[in-house]
Parts: sequence; C-alpha cells; structure tokens
Amino acid sequence: MTAVSTPATGATGLSPGQVAELRERARHEAGPFVDPHLAQRIRVHNAEWASAILGHPFPGQHRITWPELYLLHIAAEAEPSPPPPPATAAAARHRAEQETARAAVEQAYRQQVEEWEQLAAGLGRLGVRAEVRHNYTSHRHLGHYTQGGDHIYLLDDLHIGRLRRLAGRVLCFTRSRARNLREFPEPARDGRPPTCRACLTTARRITTRGAVT
Repeated sequence: MTAVSTPATGATGLSPGQVAELRERARHEAGPFVDPHLAQRIRVHNAEWASAILGHPFPGQHRITWPELYLLHIAAEAEPSPPPPPATAAAARHRAEQETARAAVEQAYRQQVEEWEQLAAGLGRLGVRAEVRHNYTSHRHLGHYTQGGDHIYLLDDLHIGRLRRLAGRVLCFTRSRARNLREFPEPARDGRPPTCRACLTTARRITTRGAVT
C-alpha cells in the first residue's frame, strides 16, 4: 500500500491514498454475502472516523451495507489507534482550558485571602480591628446583578500619621465619597477577601510602613 503524507481528515491518520486503496480492497474482498462471524467482531472506532473512511456520514453499523462494514473492518486493522475525533479533541481542549482557567481563578482567590489575612493581622498590630463588609449603598442588587465592592470595615478608630478613620467606616472613606459609602449593614461571613482597591492600597501602605505621609 502506497503511503501518502496528507491525511484524509483530522478523524483519521490514514492518507487519502490509503483510504482509496482500502475502499478498492473492500469492493473486491467483501463479496455479496454477509459473513456473520466477522460481522459480530467488527468494531468501529467512532462515528467521525467511520465517516472519514466511508466518505459520507456514518449512520450506524446496522444501517450500512456489508461492503461498507467490511471497509470499516479492514480500515480498523490498518489503523488500530486513530487520532481523537476532532469534536472529541475540541471538547477535551475546551475542558482543559476551562480547568486551567478555573485553577487560575482559585489560585488568585487563595492569594487574595492570604493577603487579607496578613493585612488584617497587620492592622491588628496597629490596634485596629477590621472585617470585610459589602457596600449596599446602591440599590442595584436584584437577581444576578450585584453592584458595589467588598470593603475593609473598621471596628476601631484608626489614627496613623495624617490618616484618620472613625470606627464604623470603611478604610477608603473620604468626605467626597461619603454619599456612595453609607450602607455596610453586616460583616461577610463566607471568608471572602476585600475587593475595594482603595481600601487594599491604604491597608498595604499602613501595614508595611506603619504610617501614611
């Protein structure tokens, strides 16, 4: 059998020339009658591979002619381990990409939680207790839509350098932002880290430097 480098499709590693030779063999070797013993032993790799070998959509082993079934038999002998079918391979790639993305998100979340634990401990060393609370100032919290971030909420007055924050306010509080930072009714109880960038930036500064200049 003469090998040709170009494969028939992504579902088979056989070249178009090899598939053509197999089809010719099947026409001469299959005969007019079904071999029941052989028919029971024929196994098709997958529908996409069978379609590539047959040259038309594969409707199932019981809905093709005996010569076509014989063709699939000798093709399976010629190619016992075909490549994964394109659709299956694409699905596998998609699952792998989703898993990689999910792992990246989980790793980033773990890092955020670890950082918050360090920041909370640093604030504690400065004599300030803090917890995470969600900003419910906006009324747009209906259905699957949530507006507002998770802030660092102070349980004690904070006075470091020129930075002053009263207990019961968030770390990013300023008078100009007061209108949008009113409602923080309860602490988050699910272990989430803060997401407010301004709160985090300030917390990093005061826990690493001990003062704000």
